[in-house]
Amino acid sequence: MSTPENIQIVDPVSFLEQVDPENRLIPYFDLLRSENRKINLVSRETLGPDSGDNSTLQALAAESLLPLAQPEIGNISRYLDIGSGGGFPALPIMITRQIDNVILVERTQKKAGALRRMLVGLGLTATIEAKSFDEITFDGRFDLVTLRLIKLTPRLLKAILRCLDDGAFLIYYSRPGFDLAGIEVSSTTCYYTIGSDTLQKCFTLFKKV
Repeated sequence: MSTPENIQIVDPVSFLEQVDPENRLIPYFDLLRSENRKINLVSRETLGPDSGDNSTLQALAAESLLPLAQPEIGNISRYLDIGSGGGFPALPIMITRQIDNVILVERTQKKAGALRRMLVGLGLTATIEAKSFDEITFDGRFDLVTLRLIKLTPRLLKAILRCLDDGAFLIYYSRPGFDLAGIEVSSTTCYYTIGSDTLQKCFTLFKKV
């Protein structure tokens, strides 16, 4: 898979001003810092040098929300996040989008507990499944599935596609390391950099066909 010449340069502050003009992400950052003192949800580097500096968290929130700026993704009524961890990308998505039905899959009990407390603190509602994805039987299909910290494999992709409505999307915060031939899905990989960072990043948007 070749890399396109045109790579989007994303300024996190400007981007978040557009998608979160009321700064609703700030309480999430505060709750995340509080929970991180009890259990390791994110690294110290992710939290930034001090509690007054949210630049690293803003960058991660912008990365979480950037794929949803794609015009193909419209309203979302049923959303599934696999491997929710400390809440990226699911909580920024929930904070900035109105979604009726959300399921967060996080098999680590302590992390699932932290997610529950953060949801309560933010006034958000979701079902948290403290199991592995393979152990869960879902009732109905989803408009959107996100996958950030778990490596996508052909087997996992096929299992996720079974959970998606026709024409619905999977956002994978990387690119697939395998051939998609024979899998009924279309995909687009988008490349970007965050701010002045020269590190090239990408996400892949899969659409069930």
